Amino acid sequence: MYERLADALREQINAGTFPPGSKLPSERKLMDDHGASRNTVRLGLRRLVSEGLIFPSHGQGYLVHRQDVLVYNASRSEDQDRRLAAGVDAWVQDIQEQGRTPNQSISVSIEKASPVVADKLNLSPGELVLVRRRLRTVDGQPWSTEDSYYPHALVSNTPIAEPADIPEGVIAYMASMGHVQVRYVDDVTAAMPTPKQADELAVEPGVPVLVRTRTGYTATEAVRVTVTTMPTDRNVLRYELGTSEAK
Repeated sequence: MYERLADALREQINAGTFPPGSKLPSERKLMDDHGASRNTVRLGLRRLVSEGLIFPSHGQGYLVHRQDVLVYNASRSEDQDRRLAAGVDAWVQDIQEQGRTPNQSISVSIEKASPVVADKLNLSPGELVLVRRRLRTVDGQPWSTEDSYYPHALVSNTPIAEPADIPEGVIAYMASMGHVQVRYVDDVTAAMPTPKQADELAVEPGVPVLVRTRTGYTATEAVRVTVTTMPTDRNVLRYELGTSEAK
């Protein structure tokens, strides 16, 4: 019985009767509409939760998941020529090209390198790093966070150490300093968000986050570690391999 109720609600969601972000009828209304018991209704709702179609919201019942997924092109984001030609941060450009309005708040701090960051940057554990943290929003909604770690001695007394946007992007600015990044190593994992991440990014219950850790290298050394955290229900991480020429 609960499967039939789930099927009926699924069809209504797919047909747009209940669009993304909307609230489903109350359990009592569903019981009356479908002639079902409370247990049957709850089992049907749990089925849709497990499918990722809906989620329980405190004080609001069940809401339909958003479907407004955006693409972040992880390959092109480090293209020096593209960054310089656009004159804006690569993420900002990617979001604008998809017809949306990006924004980001930036904070800067000086911290002791964690063992993981120290290892990637070839530093001693506890050595100082400068951290630029960004909370990124799209159309006013939280979308992702990005924490970048740099050897403190490398970027101190530069605009990178200021909590403000760098129009051409930090990578292009570092290139102008002589630190041209020519190689990148990405580690991509998935995890459930911490309470802080769930609150900061408004992550809906049951939705994991994608965590990309990118290490940027010049011809001689590692100069940057960037950790990007993205809720999986609103982001696609894209990589382009090979040439773009038609065969």
